[in-house]
Amino acid sequence: MAREHSVAPEPNRLVKVWRRVLERRLRTRLKAPVAVEVHDNTHTMLTFQRDRALWRVRLHHMFLAAPDEIIQALADYVRHGDAEASAGLDRFIERNKAYIRRVSPAQMRKRLRLDPVGQHHDLARIFERLNERYFRGRIDAAITYGPAPRVTRPRKSIKMGSYSADSRVIRIHPALDQPVVPRYFVEWIVFHEMLHHVYRTRRGEDGRRCIHPPEFLEHERRFHDFARAQAWELENLDLLLHARVSA
Repeated sequence: MAREHSVAPEPNRLVKVWRRVLERRLRTRLKAPVAVEVHDNTHTMLTFQRDRALWRVRLHHMFLAAPDEIIQALADYVRHGDAEASAGLDRFIERNKAYIRRVSPAQMRKRLRLDPVGQHHDLARIFERLNERYFRGRIDAAITYGPAPRVTRPRKSIKMGSYSADSRVIRIHPALDQPVVPRYFVEWIVFHEMLHHVYRTRRGEDGRRCIHPPEFLEHERRFHDFARAQAWELENLDLLLHARVSA
């Protein structure tokens, strides 16, 4: 006699269902539309941004079935940057760190397209020289130009560089690859991101995340053209904001 067996849902389908549930849970607390993207990162567990009325939230899959108090803390942190909520989220992540996969930075870099040589500035040479001059060659990281961001409205700000602790990759905004951008300014941005490899994000006395601790800022001032680079940025920020960057 044929027997009907129940078929377990596919893992991807389950993730989609839990993601939609999480979107509803956050939407109720934020009282605004929410788009959730689930990832399996090994270092950055949570990022978010406001896109007009919509909250875009990227988080680790450990949050999918989080209890109500964690979802409330997540909403409080996204909406207000609440320090107590941030501390609660850190404790939750620490308790659930067994769900974070272990992948070496070298393995992660193999999956990335690294393109450090621009038309005007060679980031690989800049990184190599700074590494020898300031860090005795100890910075084990890679560098590349980031992808050209899709811009539909005039920029009000620009993120000129970033550092991923997951892959140990520095990304530089392609707007810096222009003949009018002096080499010393590009060097300063690269140097700044290299310092993020040395000084990791920590929690300040007020409970908030501290991306640039005092020792980071003190070290940054040792850059040989620090004052000149800062002055150039103040005088030429509009040039970078309005740069046309091809994809």
